[in-house]
Amino acid sequence: MLTCADFDQDDGTAMPTHEWTMANDEYGSRPRPRWKTYLTVALGLSGFLGLLAVLYLISTPGGSTPSLGPKSYSTNVECQVNTTGSQGTVTINGTITGDATSYSVTVEVLDAASHQRIGLQTFEVRGTNTFGGTTAAQAPIGPAGIECKITKVA
Repeated sequence: MLTCADFDQDDGTAMPTHEWTMANDEYGSRPRPRWKTYLTVALGLSGFLGLLAVLYLISTPGGSTPSLGPKSYSTNVECQVNTTGSQGTVTINGTITGDATSYSVTVEVLDAASHQRIGLQTFEVRGTNTFGGTTAAQAPIGPAGIECKITKVA
């Protein structure tokens, strides 16, 4: 602490006192508490992570149940397989209903026993609620038959 003390003049009178200190200064800026900075950073980071989580949930494929996002829908799909020797074809028939005027529906055909993909077909559905067609399938098909599932709706 720097202080200028009282000095007496030669005639014995007191000289005015002026104190210069660096402690307890009422003027000037006070240091900013660090906890406020840490709290601000933590809240900003948690908000950003929350936004990423919501965006991830919105972009998750819907399958056969309605998903979050601009298109709400319900689907149904059925498949039949025909094999002759090492050649196979799958006939796919399905329906989709919802609030959109067009959909892109991807159907995956699986061997029921091994759950390996044996076929894949994407249908563009516009102005109707039905879709269907025939696609090639890898043979031989196991004795358990096939399974069809909708893997993507856009």
